[in-house]
Amino acid sequence: MSCIELNDLMSRTSAEISRTAINRGNVERTDIPTWVLGGRQVASKVAARQTARIEHLQEQEQAIAAVRLRNCGR
Repeated sequence: MSCIELNDLMSRTSAEISRTAINRGNVERTDIPTWVLGGRQVASKVAARQTARIEHLQEQEQAIAAVRLRNCGR
């Protein structure tokens, strides 16, 4: 991949991390009524899934950064 393509991929990955983190925060702050059965458990599972996605995206971002450093220098 060219340096431009790597930079673009890094940018898109970073944007996806930010988007997912914002969504996770919204889920965690949602006030779920007590009458919704299992609502809190669902919200915590969604937040955990988004946390796992963020961790995966961060790993991808680190791999892209390593390739970019090796191929494009600083």
